[in-house]
Amino acid sequence: MAYKGEKRKAALIDRLAQKAARKRGAGASASRFVRQYYAQVPPEDIFSTIEEDLLGAALSLWRFAQVRKDATPKIRILNPDPKKDGWSSGHTVIEVVNDDMPFLVDSVTI
Repeated sequence: MAYKGEKRKAALIDRLAQKAARKRGAGASASRFVRQYYAQVPPEDIFSTIEEDLLGAALSLWRFAQVRKDATPKIRILNPDPKKDGWSSGHTVIEVVNDDMPFLVDSVTI
């Protein structure tokens, strides 16, 4: 059963990556990002979200991360609005862009 979920997840990520590549100003870089962004997400965590919101969430972070000074974290807190941001979430979203650091996810989660 897990295999079926992984196969379905892979197909979903393929669709999202293809859509990302077609977005104006995005292309192959955004497509690769979408694949990496969802690579470690359990299938059941993404199947309940509509594709537009999955793509919007990934591209929101991708665009936010485009400009950042070296060694300087970039943090944004938002309640995405479909009209303004092109996607929505029932949750407040915290986006963090930083250099790779051990235990960073654990520290931010706490």
